[in-house]
Amino acid sequence: MLFLWGTLVAEPFHIFARFIASGVTYAFKGLGAGGIVMSLAIYFIVAAVIILMQKLASTKLGVYMPCAISTVFIALLVAKSLINSSVVFSDAICLAIPAVFGVIFYITKFEKGLKWFTDIYTYALAVALLNSLLFVPLSKLNGILDKFLYITNYNDLDITGSFSGLAGIPELVWGFFLAAFAVLPIIYLATSSRRK
Repeated sequence: MLFLWGTLVAEPFHIFARFIASGVTYAFKGLGAGGIVMSLAIYFIVAAVIILMQKLASTKLGVYMPCAISTVFIALLVAKSLINSSVVFSDAICLAIPAVFGVIFYITKFEKGLKWFTDIYTYALAVALLNSLLFVPLSKLNGILDKFLYITNYNDLDITGSFSGLAGIPELVWGFFLAAFAVLPIIYLATSSRRK
């Protein structure tokens, strides 16, 4: 997923990450918060969603998650289209494709496929988080890295930018610090579920 993150294949999962970040940003702007507070809110909420999805994936609800995610985000796209009086057709197509696959898996009772689908959604969000925390700050170091790190062209989570220079610490160091705290529980839950 990390290597596919900068390609069109990962676009449905970009939309997933983008809608979560947009929802958090909208809520916190309404509360008058911004900067580091908003960045931390996006960080903690995305990490919490990943952990929650990991927990739910190991239960009977895991097979229903792809359908639930597709339904919620298609509903959000419809609501957004009605509010803006315009439809983003690229987003509509990108959300429709996984929804169709989900329906096919349900009809054929392909539970293993549904579990894989749930894992793809879960770990795509983890890739979005790692991309924003590590690769985006890395790409800002010089113009050369930016050309190689094509996955940073599609960053949906703006987290480390507001930390740049805070307490004299570079943005990349903050990114590593935040990534370490997010990755530990994710790896623990991923490995513990496989041991069961």
